Amino acid sequence: MEQTLGKRIAQHRKRLNLTQDALAEQLGITAQAVSKWENDQSCPDINMLPRLSEIFGITTDELLGKEPPRQVHQAEVVEDAETSGLHVQKGNWEFHLNSEKKSAVVFALFVLWVGGLYLLAKWFDWDVSFWGIVWPSALLIYGLAEIFPRFSIFHVGLALFGGYYLAHNLGIWQIAIAGDLLFPICVVLFGLSLLVDALRKPKKPKFSITHKGGENEKTKYEGHTSSQGRFSCDLAFGAQTFCVDAPTLAGGAADCCFGELTVDLQLCQAVAPDCHVAANCAFGKLQLLVPRCFEVHCARDTAFGAVHFSGTPDPDPTGVIELAADVSFGEIIVQYI
Repeated sequence: MEQTLGKRIAQHRKRLNLTQDALAEQLGITAQAVSKWENDQSCPDINMLPRLSEIFGITTDELLGKEPPRQVHQAEVVEDAETSGLHVQKGNWEFHLNSEKKSAVVFALFVLWVGGLYLLAKWFDWDVSFWGIVWPSALLIYGLAEIFPRFSIFHVGLALFGGYYLAHNLGIWQIAIAGDLLFPICVVLFGLSLLVDALRKPKKPKFSITHKGGENEKTKYEGHTSSQGRFSCDLAFGAQTFCVDAPTLAGGAADCCFGELTVDLQLCQAVAPDCHVAANCAFGKLQLLVPRCFEVHCARDTAFGAVHFSGTPDPDPTGVIELAADVSFGEIIVQYI
């Protein structure tokens, strides 16, 4: 008897030790939908097939049963980083820190740092204002935090910039840098960062830090999607994923400040003729997951920030998304799925 598509999905899901919930999380759908696939009560949308093949590490033809199964190396199972921050691996302690926890830890350290410095300033009667501590501390801690897991010359420069002004405001370092040199120095650092990003060979990390059960360990939350196909979501301090559930995407807005926001458009089946999306990011990272059947046209307004594209759309896209990207000290990533 020929094996059905549903049975092949169940077979490969179990091979990777994934639950139906974990697979559904990676696809941005419900566990009930996965259950219906595996019981042959329904079939996945055609746009889901490439993503399923990518997760299972097989070709689309093999998933559809049009070519014989090939040997697939068993994936290494790593303990869920959300349930255990520490685990033993080959005799060495290794710390797992997902995006949501990282943002929470960084913000907590920022508050403790600022509060501690301001307390010392009052205790020793330093001539420094509260805001003279806050804004350079924000640059310093954000720059240092963003160096991991992806090294960036720009974030190193951001940390040095904040550290210099913090030391100057506290009276620790009184060596003055000419104000007219600061802007060109920042521009040079930003340019070097863009050059390194452009020349860097993309590679997959040894372990993923993203949403539950797979890449992107971020907590999903309910934003707002209207009946007219428009969405609205915003984030300040933290890490969140917002899935846009609109059959036809008409437009929307996403705002991210001091955090990591992912907007998932994979449930959108079509794009309205005049679809405009506004993406604003300040001191953070905003990621748009866009199906390959759509193409994104981007208008950029950056101030010490960057807009990156990962992957390419289909040669003949079915719709176009007009993206207005406004970035200040952060980055916006458009990733084709």
